[in-house]
Amino acid sequence: MKKIRVFTLAILLFFLSTNVYAVCDVTESNTLNSLAVNVSANYEVIEKEVPIDENYNFPDGMNEELLEDYVATREYFRIYIANVTEDLYVIVKNQGTGEEVTYTFADVVDGIITFDADIYVVNTNYTIEIYSSDETNCPDTKLYTLYLTLPAFNPYSETAYCEGIEDFYMCHKYLSVDVDFSTFYEDTENYRNGLIDGDGEEITEPVEGNGFLEFLGDHLVIVIVIVVIIVAAGGLITFVVIRKQRRRIV
Repeated sequence: MKKIRVFTLAILLFFLSTNVYAVCDVTESNTLNSLAVNVSANYEVIEKEVPIDENYNFPDGMNEELLEDYVATREYFRIYIANVTEDLYVIVKNQGTGEEVTYTFADVVDGIITFDADIYVVNTNYTIEIYSSDETNCPDTKLYTLYLTLPAFNPYSETAYCEGIEDFYMCHKYLSVDVDFSTFYEDTENYRNGLIDGDGEEITEPVEGNGFLEFLGDHLVIVIVIVVIIVAAGGLITFVVIRKQRRRIV
């Protein structure tokens, strides 16, 4: 009986000692932080087929004959979250709607967590909080936070104001900056008049008086050739004059 008690006590001490060592130490914590910082997020615009209902807006010129082969599509943002390992999970929060979704390693396909988001006329901000998983000795520890902003649809990009200047940033289909019509109109006019460049930066006029320097810069090769010819011609003339003078002296 005494031996049984001693054996039971030994087993209990073994498990207690095991639990003591199964703690979140500095080494594991540093490793998890490194894994969390390695997580990245980006997005792209995709098209998906959507069902046609009574609220669907067909393109101009659509008729019954064309409708038979018509496939309705809609653009979305596809978000990619990479490098989520078994030791991590992420909580993705839409700051606009307050919606939260948790993704774990079980959601990883080919190394990537993927989900789609609607496109709005305002920017959509996401926070991606990265936590340690139950596979570690530091479960549910917040390690790092990523921030992702999805640009807004720019309705002005489809107006006549952008015809011929589609490369101008104000005419891009998606913008990360808020734009009102007054600013949009002013900037597109300034761009057409050559006052700002394609990124909206002011174009500075050349300083007066440096036209000669600009000419030299634009025609450097020609200037060098002319200078060489002049120097060579001058040397030849000098040689001829000196030779004639020597002949006279002789």
